Amino acid sequence: MKTLSYTLCAVLAAGFAFTGDAQVKPKSKKVTELKFSGRIQGQWDGIGSDQNDDDRNHFYFRRLFLGGHAKMGDNWGGDIVLDFAASPNSETSKFTVDGEKYKTSADQVFIDGASVWYKSGVHKFEIGQKKVPFGLEETTSSSKTKAIERSVVNRQFAEQLKFNARHTGLFSSASFDSGLSYKAAVVNSGQNHNSKDSKLKGGQYGYDRNELSYYGQLAYANYDSDITYNVGAAIGQMALDETNDLTAYNLFASLGFGKFVLDAEYMSGDAEQGATDHEHKGYSIQGSYAFSNAPHGAWELVYRYSTVKNDEGLVSAKEIIRRANILESEVDKVDQHYIGLNYLFNGRDAQIMLGYEMNDLFDKSVTTEWGGSKEGSSDGFRARVQFLF
Repeated sequence: MKTLSYTLCAVLAAGFAFTGDAQVKPKSKKVTELKFSGRIQGQWDGIGSDQNDDDRNHFYFRRLFLGGHAKMGDNWGGDIVLDFAASPNSETSKFTVDGEKYKTSADQVFIDGASVWYKSGVHKFEIGQKKVPFGLEETTSSSKTKAIERSVVNRQFAEQLKFNARHTGLFSSASFDSGLSYKAAVVNSGQNHNSKDSKLKGGQYGYDRNELSYYGQLAYANYDSDITYNVGAAIGQMALDETNDLTAYNLFASLGFGKFVLDAEYMSGDAEQGATDHEHKGYSIQGSYAFSNAPHGAWELVYRYSTVKNDEGLVSAKEIIRRANILESEVDKVDQHYIGLNYLFNGRDAQIMLGYEMNDLFDKSVTTEWGGSKEGSSDGFRARVQFLF
């Protein structure tokens, strides 16, 4: 599979190089529009932890997206985006050398998103794998996020609980002239796609493979006034087993005052565990300011504070603080400060991002509203170069 991925990239690169002499044509003669898209994000992490002397110091590709998008008239279409840098799925091979047994995993290309869609007026209906409508930052494309990594509250719900992010199922959305919009989804409870319902991605509590999950969002936006805004709320219910569910709420707002933009969101979720509930909650506040007195682009300053808490100590510091060497895998609260400086050469199509991240970890010795005594920290720099086409 890895060889196939490299071969595909080489063929596409050669095709792009000779676009002046050749044409790319769809197989179906009824396709009226066909385009490619790509996203390259090269990243460096220098993250340390006071719990471990082995600090991260590593270059890698954060994302390598290649997409195809087709339309058949104004009503039908399809999209598929592959990520050659992500390999959460693997094929395990077992072999023996000198009497010792080993096993290895072969990387596979990850499907970032794929869907077939139909439009009727302002309404759009899709079937495929997409991000469910929950979380302002999570549903914002990684090409447009202003911090290098998403917030700890976002990662707790999307990565540790596997509650939102990518699921496969049915999706519906519409935006009206009044500024009102809605999004809804009926999807598999487990994340991602697989023909075997037992092979989907489950989080802290797993999922019920024989039940579906439901998500909905309402928002109101106005981008034509001096003060722009996008405010809304979302709700979702994920089936954990035959009797228990994880129900969560999301409130969000984005306000623009000229070159200054303020984003905020709150998440709260209750996971039923028999006679008791596990509550996960947190919020994120981000401010950014862009100024264009740069030689060939624009500078952008970013600050974000986010926090997430669970009294049962089920906040996964290892999962939500990306690539940090943390010994304590689960804590009851994480506070995060992020300070960033971005340079946009041509909008966000070509940009350099530099950020310093400060994470404080708290234990369960105090059970006040946002209490707990500090037991560790994980700080460091991240840098990213992005190019879109």
